Amino acid sequence: MSAFQLKNIPLFATLPEEDATRLAKVMQAQSFEANHTIFWMGDKGTDFFIIQAGTVELFLQDEGGKETHLAELGPGDCFGELSLLDGAPRTATCRALSSLSVLTLARDAFLNFLKAHPDAAIHLLETLGRRQRETLAQLRSVRNANEVIQETVAGGPLWPRIADRIATISASKQFLVFHLVWFTVWIAFNTLGGSMIFDSYPFGFLTVTVSLEAIFLSIFVLVSANRQGERDRIRADIDHQVNLKAHQELLALHRKLDKMTEEIKELRR
Repeated sequence: MSAFQLKNIPLFATLPEEDATRLAKVMQAQSFEANHTIFWMGDKGTDFFIIQAGTVELFLQDEGGKETHLAELGPGDCFGELSLLDGAPRTATCRALSSLSVLTLARDAFLNFLKAHPDAAIHLLETLGRRQRETLAQLRSVRNANEVIQETVAGGPLWPRIADRIATISASKQFLVFHLVWFTVWIAFNTLGGSMIFDSYPFGFLTVTVSLEAIFLSIFVLVSANRQGERDRIRADIDHQVNLKAHQELLALHRKLDKMTEEIKELRR
């Protein structure tokens, strides 16, 4: 790999030309067959990879074996930079989707390079600081799902909003009380109204009116229910992401506790 190619990677973009050239020389070529698992989530992180040819998939896998796709990377992309910096366990599983050619940078070689060229470490810290600020800015811009849904509804077509409003009214206590009063007055008047009766028993006009009302209300309720289903799917997706993140954090804490336990055992010996 040339220094120019290495500087196209965001992590090394600010390195001086001579430092990028030296770092490129310590990288090793490596190849994998299609469907080969390059590393598993939780494995010790030791290498940083730059794809020269082929594609890889990054995914998470729960205890039941279900896979959650994270990203698909191709030539020019890189992965494994977190483990290169802190040596922590891998946060995802990586699998080759096709025949894969990569350049690898071992963590030990990277740390030796930084020790020999401390100025390069300053440039890397600047890059990491900038990426951290960008991440924080993205987090600040994350909005509440209910607010986004409400704005979408308010600015959407008129017909669904009318359906939502009518469905809300039809499910209210006032709507029920109104119909009880209406039916009671109607039946009482057309039973005791004498010569003024206009809808005698069995109250056919009332039956037709209520049937038509029920038909239209059912349509409005179905439209509103479909929209509610869309909202529920959005909330379910967000809940899934939060649960997945919590699961990863728990696994990381579990690994740290195991490591601390092993270190305590070693100290007691």
